[in-house]
Amino acid sequence: MKKVILAVVILAVIITAGVLENVYIDKVFNTLDDRLAELESSVIEQDDSALTKIDDLINWWESVRKYAELFVYSPDIRAFAVALGETKGSLECGDFDNALSKIRSLQIMSQNIHDILDFNLSDII
Repeated sequence: MKKVILAVVILAVIITAGVLENVYIDKVFNTLDDRLAELESSVIEQDDSALTKIDDLINWWESVRKYAELFVYSPDIRAFAVALGETKGSLECGDFDNALSKIRSLQIMSQNIHDILDFNLSDII
């Protein structure tokens, strides 16, 4: 009987950890999508605040990336940081067209990374 109770407790801990991880990942990527949308608007308007927004986004992503890599290693997570740096470089040069194309790539990468880290029924099957 003790073994059954222990197994149920361990299963409950695993399920709880999975649910909390899923909530955390969803929260992070919803915030990321919002920040990318704000940055996209600034770049479209060719606003000078775009450089400040990309700096804030890079700093925020670096703090979040460490925790995201605890869940799963993905080269896309590191490539995302590189793409952020490329976007910043385009903005520093005043190349808003190139920055906009990189932001659109970042949005797609964000969705792909979210799909990798998020729980999907297809992962089980």
